[in-house]
Amino acid sequence: MLIDQTLLVTQFMTLLAVLDPISHTSLFLSVTGGLDRAERRKAALIAVPVAFVILLVFAVIGQYALAAMNISLISFQIAGGIILLIFALSMTLGDKGPAPAAEAGARDAASVAVYPLAVPIIAGPGAMLAIVILMDNNRLTFVEQVETVAMLALNMLILLGLFLSGGTVSRLIGRHGANVLRRVMGIVLAALSINLILEAMAKWLGLPAI
Repeated sequence: MLIDQTLLVTQFMTLLAVLDPISHTSLFLSVTGGLDRAERRKAALIAVPVAFVILLVFAVIGQYALAAMNISLISFQIAGGIILLIFALSMTLGDKGPAPAAEAGARDAASVAVYPLAVPIIAGPGAMLAIVILMDNNRLTFVEQVETVAMLALNMLILLGLFLSGGTVSRLIGRHGANVLRRVMGIVLAALSINLILEAMAKWLGLPAI
């Protein structure tokens, strides 16, 4: 029982570190800065379940699918890092701020929820790799796989709770503060994407981890 509890805590903390709810909440506020409170709430309620389903599907079939297409996890990490970097640059260097709330309809909220919130912010390459590794390590025991999924669901609930309370923070920092936050988090996200690429390159070249 002690081993199971230790494994459970390890899974939870690993996914918590990868999903990083605090940083993701900042990114959530950045990309939904042009939405009103109701639309921001709708975006959160769409983005988190969509990201959960994506990660769940990838956890079950991800490694098999990559192997079937002869794609290594290193290649996937590099490709995901590049996509994340492109999005981060658009956040940081884009001249246009968020669209006014009056122009942000339900369709825009749904679009923002799927991209970039669900993918690549929440269900990004780091989260996908983490869930594949956790499921791979526990594949011999079905109960351990269920525990991994349960820890993923718990982390997603934490993320959803922070997203839904993000409106209070948004009102405090205002429109200009959200624009500044968007650019700052773009820089952080760019650094994260570069780190993902460098880590994959180090593994490929057999160098020490960065």
